[in-house]
Order: sequence, then C-alpha cells, then structure tokens
Amino acid sequence: MVKKVVSAAILTGGLSVGAVAASLPKIHAPIADIEIDGIGNADKILEFIGLKKGQPYSPAKIRRAKAKLLKVLEAQGYKGSTVKVDVKKESDGVDVTFDVDKGEQTKIEAVRFVGNKQVSDEDLEKTLVNKKGSWLSWVPIIGDGAGKMVPAQLPLDQMRIREAYLERGYLDAKVSKPKVQIDKKTHEAIITYTIHEGKPYKVASVKILGKVPGFDPKAFIAQEHLKPGETFDVRKLRKDLRDLHVQIGDLGYAYAQIRPGFRKDSRKHTLSVAYRIDTGKKVYINDVIITGNTKTLDHVIRRYVLLSPGDPFRYTDLQETKKELQRTGFFDKVVVKPQRVSATKMNLVIQVDEAQTGMISGGIGYGSYDGFMIDGKVSEKNLFGTGIAGSLSLGYGQKSHDFSLSITDPRVFDSLYSVSFGVYDQRNKYKYDNADDNTSDYTVSRRGGWFTIGRKIGLYTHVSVGYNYSDVDYHDYIRPADIEPRYYESYKKSSLVGSITFDNTDDYYVPREGIYAKLSLEYAGLGGDAEFWRADGKFAAFYGLQDAIDYDLILRYKMHVGYMNDDGFTPMAELYTLGGSRDGVRGFSPGSIAPRYTDSNGHRYIAGGNEIFVNSIEASIPMDMVTHGMRLTGFVDYGMIRNTIYSDLDDKGWIKRASVGAQIEWRSPFGPINLVFATPINKKKGDDTAVFEFTMGGKF
Repeated sequence: MVKKVVSAAILTGGLSVGAVAASLPKIHAPIADIEIDGIGNADKILEFIGLKKGQPYSPAKIRRAKAKLLKVLEAQGYKGSTVKVDVKKESDGVDVTFDVDKGEQTKIEAVRFVGNKQVSDEDLEKTLVNKKGSWLSWVPIIGDGAGKMVPAQLPLDQMRIREAYLERGYLDAKVSKPKVQIDKKTHEAIITYTIHEGKPYKVASVKILGKVPGFDPKAFIAQEHLKPGETFDVRKLRKDLRDLHVQIGDLGYAYAQIRPGFRKDSRKHTLSVAYRIDTGKKVYINDVIITGNTKTLDHVIRRYVLLSPGDPFRYTDLQETKKELQRTGFFDKVVVKPQRVSATKMNLVIQVDEAQTGMISGGIGYGSYDGFMIDGKVSEKNLFGTGIAGSLSLGYGQKSHDFSLSITDPRVFDSLYSVSFGVYDQRNKYKYDNADDNTSDYTVSRRGGWFTIGRKIGLYTHVSVGYNYSDVDYHDYIRPADIEPRYYESYKKSSLVGSITFDNTDDYYVPREGIYAKLSLEYAGLGGDAEFWRADGKFAAFYGLQDAIDYDLILRYKMHVGYMNDDGFTPMAELYTLGGSRDGVRGFSPGSIAPRYTDSNGHRYIAGGNEIFVNSIEASIPMDMVTHGMRLTGFVDYGMIRNTIYSDLDDKGWIKRASVGAQIEWRSPFGPINLVFATPINKKKGDDTAVFEFTMGGKF
C-alpha cells in the first residue's frame, strides 16, 4: 500500500500522501459517466470493452477496457494507436474518459487475384470488405466504405471469395490465405489471393428422406430452387433448408432436425443432395407468457397472439404474431421467443417495450401557411391500455379552424369486429398570394359526423361499411361571372362508404417490409344535395436493406389513385386537389394543384379534379446520431390531376407536377413529427409553392 501511495505522489508532482489518497477514486465506487473521444460508434465500442454506467470502478477493469479498445483499433487496421485514460472522482461516483488517437490506418492500393479465369476480378472484389475504394466510397449509402484495410475481416474475405464460387457451382474451388504487402512509408497495402477454380457441378438429384405426416416431398422439390439438371448454387440450398424448417414447423414439429447430405461425383462433376428430416414429436403450446407491458392490458396483447395454450405449434404463426403486435403501434419493440418445456410442450414468451402512443400538443404560434394560430390536440392510440383509439382537436387560425372528436375500437370485446365514429366542424381558407396569378381565394366549412363498423378477415384484411353526413358551406369568394352558380352554393351530403384494407407490414410507424393497400368507395345520394360516387385506391410498398447491406436503409413506394363520377351534382368542395404532404406533391401549397376556371372578368377559380394519380419514391436512413427514433428521408413526388365533369375549364387535360426534397421524421415524446423541405421540379406560372412544411401526428 505504501509503495502505491509513493508512486502516486511522484506522478502528481510532490503532493502530500494525505492529499493523494484523498484524490484517488475509491475502488468499487460507481462509474457515473463514460466518454470515448476520438472514435465513432462509441455506444457499440462500450459494449465490446465491457464497461457500463453504474458498474463498480476498479483500476484493473479500466486497464482491461483500454486493452480491448486498442485491439478494436488494431482490428480496424490502425497502426500506432494510443489511448489515454482520465479518471475523475465526482460526488456521484467516477467519470472515466478514454482519449483515443487512432494513428494511421492502412489504405488498400490494390486487390489482386491469381488463377481466376471463370469469375472476373470485379465480381470477386465486390464481395469483399477489404477492397480498393472509389471516389464515392466515403458517401453514406451510395458508397461502400471501401479503401481502408480491416485486418479482422481478411479471413472472412477469404471465405467470401469461396462463397462466390459456391454460388456458381465450383465445389472444388480453393482460395489461399490473403498475402498482404504493406508499404511502411505510404501505409498502402496490396492484397493477393491465389485461386484454384476447378469445374462447376450440376445437381444430379434432390431427395427428402424421412416421412413427415402431411408433407409432400415431391411437391416441395417441384416448387423449390435447387432442381436436378441445374448448376449448383449454395444460396438455393440454404433457402431450401429455411423453407423446409418453415413447412415442417407449420405442421407442429418445432424441434425438427433437418440435415443436408451430399454425394459428389468428381468425374461427372455432379452433386446429389439429400435432406434427412428427423421430426421428433409434435409440439403444443403450454402457456403464453407476456412480459414488459406496463400499460397495455394482457387481454389486448393476447388478441394479436396467433397461438394459444393447447394449440399445435406453427412456425409461421410465431413469426406473424410479432408482426401483428408491431402493426398495432402500441410497442417500440416486440420479441416472441419459444421456451422449451418438454419434448412435446413449449411456452411462448412475448416481451414488449411500450411505445409512446399518446400525443398532447398546444400553443400559440405563427405558421408559414396558416398564419396566426392557436391550437390544442389530444390523441391516444391505446386509451388506458385497452387498444381503443381516441382523438380530440381544437384549433383556430387565420386560414383554418378545426374541432373534431373520434373514437375507434379495433377489436370490440376482443372480437374481430371494429366500431368507429366521429364528429367534426372544420374550416379551411385557401388563399393564393402569387402575384403572377389572379386566382380567387375561397373558404370551405364542413360540419358533420360519421359511423363505421368493420370486421377483420384472415390475417391481413379488414373490411368496413359506414355512413357519413356533412353540411358544407362554400363562401368568402368573389361570385364568378359566366359560371354555373350552383357549384358555389352550400349543400348537404349523405353518403354510404365502404372500404377493404390489406396490411402485412411489419411495423406501424416505420415498416421495413410488406405492403399496405386500401380501396375505398363512397356513394353520395342517400338524401341531401350531392349526387356522385367516388373510388380511391392507396398502395404502399416497403423494402428494408438491413440484411443485404448491413445498413438500415428503407425504400418506399406510395401511390394514390382517385376517380369520381357525376350522378347529378358533384360540388366543387368534393373534388380532388393536390399539393402538400396531405394530398401529395410536396413543395406546392395545399390545394393549389387543380384545374381552374377563368370568368369573363378575368378572375380565376379553383375547380378541382375528378381524376388523380399521385405517387412517391422515398429512401429513408436513421439519424440516431442526433436522437433515437429520428430518420432522414429523401423523396421524389409526381402527381397528375384533371377534370372531365365540368365544362369551360382552362385546363382540358392532365395537369402534371413533380418535386424533390427531404424530410426529417421523428417519433418524439409528443408524437410523430415531420419537417418537410421540398423543391418543385416543373413549376409553372401561377403555381403556389411551399418549400417548408411542418406536420405533427399520424404515420410517416
């Protein structure tokens, strides 16, 4: 002990023994804070080096963490790395700071392949982590991050080259260990692989050994990828194994063992494949155990669990249960794990992390479109954990006001039936300030209510039918000359509405796979003044690239098609307009893209269209470096609209507009927030644009 104190005194420049002892952190004091300066991905690094806030402090633990950190840097290709550790005693424990100097990282000058004749250098190199960079390598998503050597990946790169040959049927291919030559002055490396290719093999036969009740081996072989006569591809073999596990698992054999066997004929260069199946016993669900739900009631979660106690195990139901729960929007994360009880029994463990499902907003402000406004909104997707959704909006602005109340129970008494109803009193003023145009302003006020009942059919489909009543006032406009005045008069609408929705996406807010499709029909003419029918189709497809490129890039395609047919009287306020986030084609003011009239006095009037087509292509990436739950999305919008009902329109054909831009999507503690920045591509004279939009609530 004395020796340690003396050493500390020397290092501190002659402090007294008592002073040094007082300044040193106590062993087992809690680690209050950890910082790693000079290196990215600090959170992941902390997990690897084994330090967490709250752990008891000890010098030995810090030394081990420092050694592991140096190994991380070495594995990433850095030479001459140093790590300085600063430990400070604080009132609440110990603060630890790692100051990292990464040193020099080896750059890859070239990757060379010797002996490859059937597979090109380009095809081999694109599979590698250690490869020569391009001028785009540094760009996120577009670039591949190549150009810098990662020594820990060299053995895996050797396997990746071997994999490239197995995908092409070269079962005898051999790949040498990489030979690395590094120039000590330039820190540049040349990596060389020597390859013996051999010849490609064809599949001679595919057999399934072992009897499985309810499973047809011939039908499986006819459908799946690995077929006799084709060149062998290891990817198809793996897909066959995955699909076999799913199909056998769907028959209740949760613990089935499937082992592939091979017989290679080196003379004929053929390969016979046999899948041997040992099913074991059928497995049944013993219990469903739900954990983590601090708000959502157990019975609400159970309604979305597709397996119940006593049911035979089904692999697909296990997977779909997770998606069903994620689609509710009640949870940030869902984990569904089988827990073995015996050879014939298993528990299903459902672990959930509750999401922020409510939103409260309000205040006084000034918006680029609405001007001065005061508003308040309360919405909750999961009232008191019952799964019932409700919202109440109160808002007043210079260009709009909104009072609306809605309640939706998606599963009445845990049944497959849904009920929803709402009332509203809304006003929207459309004001056009473009000096190049003479379009007249107007205001539309709506009061009414609606009621809908529906039923879930199957796993992904929901149908509904309902009734809608509204009293609409069209006012604050200059009465046009030479135009049918009836279109601008107040009217009442009484309509029957129906819809069918298909949704197999994997998450409510940020889906990464699946499609959403909805067809809505409305017939107005059950009393009231309006007489028309309307059909709306919406479609969205989502594709996440996490598995393919190891990055959370999500591609999205969204489309809306609408058509209205006049049955006697189609008021202008019922017609479609485009513009803005709500109606499509961001970068243009809401309601500004539409056919117009010009009267004999030169005043122009928004008429709207009865046919629309609008679609968007989006690419979304995470912004976790800013805050959790935030994403950056780039988009291209394209929309078209026309009117075939009204005569004497200025625009006889399709009006087409497009835009590009980006939006920040944030699942904030107050609800989903969108910040939209857009630029019109083909702006025409008289167009009203809005390069920035702010929206709160709803899905992205």
